[in-house]
Amino acid sequence: MTTRPYLTMLQQSVTASGITFEEITSNFVYRATDGVKSFLMVDAEIGLNNSASTIIAMSKSLTYDVLHKANIPAVEHIYLPHPDSKFSNLDPYPLAERSFYKFNEQIVVKQDNGAQGNHVYKVNEIGDLQEKLEVLFSLQLNGAVGPYYEAEIEYRIVTFNHEARVFLGKKRVHSWKHNLINGAVAIEVSDQAKRAALAALASETSKAMGLDFCSVDILETDQGLRVIEVNHKVMLDEYCKQNPSEVPALSDLYQEVILQRFEKL
Repeated sequence: MTTRPYLTMLQQSVTASGITFEEITSNFVYRATDGVKSFLMVDAEIGLNNSASTIIAMSKSLTYDVLHKANIPAVEHIYLPHPDSKFSNLDPYPLAERSFYKFNEQIVVKQDNGAQGNHVYKVNEIGDLQEKLEVLFSLQLNGAVGPYYEAEIEYRIVTFNHEARVFLGKKRVHSWKHNLINGAVAIEVSDQAKRAALAALASETSKAMGLDFCSVDILETDQGLRVIEVNHKVMLDEYCKQNPSEVPALSDLYQEVILQRFEKL
């Protein structure tokens, strides 16, 4: 077993089904077994999604490409390869500068495969653009650039088999970012019309991405709801800390997910 509360909840969700977990790497890698079949899991990644869809979801720009092709409203992310990339001869600096003016001098520059709001910068001065790009590239990271949308709340919808199962609002407080780990506050999504619209968009998104279990981050912009990010790994530990009453329902969901993973073996 693990000493991490979120993984403990996940693993205990299937105790009654006779499923056990053998720790391989402390608090990180486990083998789940029902006594006959088994599978490896890393962190909270259960492995229900196919590898191609997982790789695409890890890239902000590739995710946008897939959703745009499927006519799903999404926040544009343009890929900015590292200047020393062996796979692209594209110069990221003029591309980023063109994007700055294309998006009305209000952009977000970020790590293309980032998470938790790390290496994400709002840029509204052309002089700051090269500096932020150089920070990313000095870390040997590829980047992505897109428009900045003013939004007080970002929604996270967890889908399982393309059905919305968890609705979470993330209200920013001290920062323009909506990451719970960085101080945003989890709020309830109670408006039924809003829930229906979010559920429909998240379902379409998970189908287009080919993800059986994922979370979809959605902004409410002046142009309507737009997907900003898709997460192949469902991680709601900060949500659970702020909303302990929701843990039993989330545990029930994980039970379904893990049992389906065994069915696919």
